[in-house]
Amino acid sequence: MFGETPQKTEEPNAMETIDRFLDRVENLPPAPTVAIQLLELFSDPDRDIDRIVAIIKLDPSLTAATLKRCNNSAFSGMEPAADMFEAVCRLGLYEIYSLVTGLIASQTMTAVRAKYSWDSTRLWRHTVTTAVIASILAKRVEVVEASAFTAGLLHDLGKIIFVSVEGVAYAEMARNAGLFGPAVVAAEKSAFGFSHADLGARLLARWGIPENICVAVQRHHHSPAAANQHQRFAATVHLANALAHQMVDGSANAPAAADASQQAMELVELKAKDLPALRQQIALAMERVQGLLQLHG
Repeated sequence: MFGETPQKTEEPNAMETIDRFLDRVENLPPAPTVAIQLLELFSDPDRDIDRIVAIIKLDPSLTAATLKRCNNSAFSGMEPAADMFEAVCRLGLYEIYSLVTGLIASQTMTAVRAKYSWDSTRLWRHTVTTAVIASILAKRVEVVEASAFTAGLLHDLGKIIFVSVEGVAYAEMARNAGLFGPAVVAAEKSAFGFSHADLGARLLARWGIPENICVAVQRHHHSPAAANQHQRFAATVHLANALAHQMVDGSANAPAAADASQQAMELVELKAKDLPALRQQIALAMERVQGLLQLHG
């Protein structure tokens, strides 16, 4: 359901603490209305292409950016798409959805980077990779691809909010603890009483993002099975995050996918012997996405 609050964090007053923190943010990213409306349409088996086009066209800058990406070199040799309807028909609904939501997330990342001179390139690459992997894993457990892509794209939103409020102080914390992994989560909880996963999930709930996405964002570091009816969905994002760390971060402390969560592997019906073929599939998918999304934001 839309607008429901994700499962509570371990601290009794954590929700109120997070809300007070969010209320301090002077320039919160606006709710991604277009993405929310598109996601709702994707849940409808009888979705209407004309309605999808109409929603995207409500934002002229988004329309222009989408057409520009559609007509990039990845489609050389074809006549340029003249309007959004042609772009949707050419690329397909899922590709357009991925492109639009990616552009929205990229704009948010770019705005924070410009304000705080924070190099977000590494985080953006990890974000997009997680989204792509989550959508691939979703097919294994019959989860809606668009929802999985969205959850992957938003799973580290809390880091952007931390930077928006704490600026240089949070950037320094991330440098000391590492931008990814358990160390930065522990540092966040020590400093603020909650992690970027808790913070991002709460903001998404306030935006009216579907509950399954909120819960998956909150649990992308731990215990996807505790997500109850959303456990398989949460497991796709949890595992996608671990695989993205391996493929993008490449550092010695990047969690090994097979060891990150055996529980998540079982929920997604993935075995260690499946990982080489999965990595090849991910590599091919990333080649396609890089033709549509500027990973630099």
